Amino acid sequence: MRLFLGIDLPEEVKQVIEGIKTPLKNIRGVKPVRKENLHLTLKFLGEVDENQVVKIVEALTEVKFEPFNLSLGKMGFFPNEKRIRVLWIDAEPAEPLVELKNEIDKVLPNYKDDHAFKNHLTFARIKYLASSEEKKKIIELITNTQFEKKEFLVDRFKLYSSTLLPEGPVYKVIKEYK
Repeated sequence: MRLFLGIDLPEEVKQVIEGIKTPLKNIRGVKPVRKENLHLTLKFLGEVDENQVVKIVEALTEVKFEPFNLSLGKMGFFPNEKRIRVLWIDAEPAEPLVELKNEIDKVLPNYKDDHAFKNHLTFARIKYLASSEEKKKIIELITNTQFEKKEFLVDRFKLYSSTLLPEGPVYKVIKEYK
């Protein structure tokens, strides 16, 4: 079972992101993330054996954190300008997210990260860009788009399963932690 931990977003924040995604609809090779799948990623656990899920669910009950406010931050892309594959928005301030992530890491010591934590919300994936003109449009979008920095309360996180389908991933909440 493919698992990850994330923070769901309020509807008004998802609406702001929907507005950012609008110009992407005309660029071939760009696949915007479906509105219902928008979330802030805390930790990707990857493929987990079914019999480990109960242990993970139980371990995560030990995570303690105080509710905090975030707002949408800046936009960027992974991995770099030559090979753009993911478009993202981060959240500010990053410190409470990092603290929450560290608390999660303490209770799940067997699930190491492949790379350093980067707080982000993926809003589009890119399979290919057919021309340098399309790449230029993406970079201009990331550089020049102005959007409302909606603030929202984080008082919970969720453990999700992710099933990959040809039309895109389907996320299911396994457990919510307040």
